[in-house]
Amino acid sequence: MSIPVKYEEPASGMETFKKITVMAATCIGLLIILIGLKYTVDIFNLIYDALKEPEQLHEILVRLGENIGGDALDVTVGKKTIPISMIMALMVFCGGAVVLAWLAMALMQTGGKIVSWTAGDREAVKKILQYAFGDAMKVRKNFKSPNPD
Repeated sequence: MSIPVKYEEPASGMETFKKITVMAATCIGLLIILIGLKYTVDIFNLIYDALKEPEQLHEILVRLGENIGGDALDVTVGKKTIPISMIMALMVFCGGAVVLAWLAMALMQTGGKIVSWTAGDREAVKKILQYAFGDAMKVRKNFKSPNPD
């Protein structure tokens, strides 16, 4: 009695190239996520340090205020002098921190999308979520007829 043996056909060159390309794109996506994570942590550490010890930030704001216009932009109201250049320097610094944090988080999101597109098996993820959350994650189909009759 002979047992039929099934041999797998060797993968074609295009299939191998496709798998290598998908793996490379996934690695690039993971690298982009890590770079975005590093920059996000750095920016939030900078913001934390500025809130914790504002004296360090004061020197930077003074130099930035001098570059913006210095004493020429000061406004005198009664006996008080309002340093507009310092206010503008603070706005530029805070706006720059927000933009840099937004860009760093966008890097992480982009890397996540690349990984999702290249390595994600959406059906497997759906099954895992349905198993984890039970009946709450089952697909509900609402069929509404266009005609109320």
